[in-house]
Amino acid sequence: MGGGDRYAFKLARALRPYCEVTFFTFGARQREESLDGLAHVVLPAPGGNPDNPTPRSLAFLSRRFDIVHTYQLRTTVTSLAIAQRAATRRPLVVTDLGGGGRSATMRLRLYRLVNRFVCISEFSRGLLPPEVRSRAVAIKGGLDPERFPLDARPRERQVLQVSRLMPHKGQNYLIEAAGDDIPVVLAGKVVNRDYYRDLQKMAQGKRVRFLIDVDDDAILAEYRRAQVTVQASVYRDMYGANWPTSELLGLPLLESMSTGTPVICTSVGGMPEFVRDGVTGFIIPPNDPAALRVRLEMLLGDARRAVSMGAAGHDHVQQFTWDAAARQVSAEYARLLR
Repeated sequence: MGGGDRYAFKLARALRPYCEVTFFTFGARQREESLDGLAHVVLPAPGGNPDNPTPRSLAFLSRRFDIVHTYQLRTTVTSLAIAQRAATRRPLVVTDLGGGGRSATMRLRLYRLVNRFVCISEFSRGLLPPEVRSRAVAIKGGLDPERFPLDARPRERQVLQVSRLMPHKGQNYLIEAAGDDIPVVLAGKVVNRDYYRDLQKMAQGKRVRFLIDVDDDAILAEYRRAQVTVQASVYRDMYGANWPTSELLGLPLLESMSTGTPVICTSVGGMPEFVRDGVTGFIIPPNDPAALRVRLEMLLGDARRAVSMGAAGHDHVQQFTWDAAARQVSAEYARLLR
């Protein structure tokens, strides 16, 4: 799962102590199951774009549920849900995670009928149309602190980036900054194969290791092994393409800091909202391998400072747990039902 998928699933799971939750996704055939203790229904949406599925029907949403919470503003699913809920005067909550595609939601300005927007950062709140921002709240999360406990063991001289391999994630700038002397681990799923091939070319003769499609346990082990985690995301990638919604949150930063690993992130999207510059890590300009190199050398060359920042990061992110986010989201649900 990418960060957006992970966010929707883990928040739904964390909401269970506060309300009865049914989690809907879309696939070729309908089925129902228990997914890690969460009631899960797959609705038929055969063919089409997996990032913007077209379900056969959402008619059941009209009255069955007190609250419907959809993810991704620019999707057919959200457009249909807005129409269904508005027709029956039932509340709808939307969280945008930066994905989706063409839909009637924006073209027909259906977003004006959404009762509440739950945003994952102040940056993402600022991306909403101005006329609905008064109905939006930023709820920052989430983290499973038991899954990512503090690890005070000595670290290897190694740099980690956990993210899908896509141009706006900026892994190319990390490879450039690391040169031929700093070991780098790039962990994630290959989404753009041309970009992956270009990264492999850049990595030739350098100390770069790719971890492709590894499980969560392997990622956790890398967090615990690395001396610093980097998120080098950009608004404008190496090919000249623009990504205005890049990094609404940046979950790997929270997970890394929770394990006691300091972080370096670019001043992109919502990431700076979660990092205390000079305390839990560093915030640098995007597309600037020289600035990244300076901060890498600072942390890799001063183990005591890295440990201190890692401990500060662990303490800092405990406010962003999934449970804390779920309590705030359930409070927003309750306000809509009064």
